[in-house]
Amino acid sequence: MNEKQMTRWLTILFVCSVAVGIAPVNAATNNTAGHHAMSDEDRALLDLARTTIVDARYCAMITVDIEGQPRARTVDPFLPDDNFNILIATRPNTRKVEQIKANSQVTLYYFDAENRNYVTVMGTATLIDEVGMKRAMRRERDNERLYPNFPDDYLLIHVSPSWVEAMVPGYRGDRETWRPSAVTFAGQ
Repeated sequence: MNEKQMTRWLTILFVCSVAVGIAPVNAATNNTAGHHAMSDEDRALLDLARTTIVDARYCAMITVDIEGQPRARTVDPFLPDDNFNILIATRPNTRKVEQIKANSQVTLYYFDAENRNYVTVMGTATLIDEVGMKRAMRRERDNERLYPNFPDDYLLIHVSPSWVEAMVPGYRGDRETWRPSAVTFAGQ
């Protein structure tokens, strides 16, 4: 993705996140940050989470099938925007799309084995089939081999976070319960 495409993507995601009212909430105090700046601690945790996401690159996307069984698959998501919205390109005829239509709650799990860090993003998925957005967001690696009938066989999944938890340097969670450090987001 070139710089112009990245800028457009971040702008689109920012506008979408503002439109649906996503704002960070401090998990420790449960105080809504609203449109004000999030706490330094939340920002630091999310910055380290973003670094882990970059290092891991791929993640497991977990959806729930019609029988209530969680289903995981490896995906190659876009990087999160400032509000931790994440896009994933896929074909419209995949099981994950069918499962998202039935239950929009999803989890993304990134694991950086080399550094023993992980990030879990839990949120709501929406499907984006708007041609202009698909053209703007198409990456070089989303090539004709994967999507020979672009834009018809290309769909974007937008994951809006409700909860991000991470085991990253300086944020190793609770020693007794192993509960990771977390940031919750309002508007969910």
